Amino acid sequence: MIDWIKNNTTLTIAIYGAVLSTIALIWNIYNSSQDKPKIKIKTKFGFFSSSTGSEGPFLFIIAINKGKRSVYLSSFGLRTGNEDLIPNRITGIPCELKGGTSHDEFFKINELKNREFDFAWYRDATGKIYKSKSINKKLNNYFKSKKTKKELEE
Repeated sequence: MIDWIKNNTTLTIAIYGAVLSTIALIWNIYNSSQDKPKIKIKTKFGFFSSSTGSEGPFLFIIAINKGKRSVYLSSFGLRTGNEDLIPNRITGIPCELKGGTSHDEFFKINELKNREFDFAWYRDATGKIYKSKSINKKLNNYFKSKKTKKELEE
């Protein structure tokens, strides 16, 4: 083997260079895939508490950046068919969502009654939309449980 390497020095260097280039290419592709923002959108029900008591209930829409790169969130809302419900109040949007952080916004539950929503979403500054899983069943279950509690109280 050593004799073959000595006799074919140019070929050996070419093979060595090709192997190193391939490893470097794979490493760069891996690093660039890890450097992207990885946004996950979740929804949950909750309340705000303050010195005057608790307010709510609300549907919180949470954007979680599991990636390393920051993303700039520009808007959020709920999708119903081809229309979006966007709040008409001042929110914390636009904002920078850094890697490993989260941001949440909310809707008052009463604003969502008797409507069918497909999913919650956030849009970034480039126009890309990040969607949650379907929220229709979650909202329907919430409103059904409210009806059941009222019926039990009566």
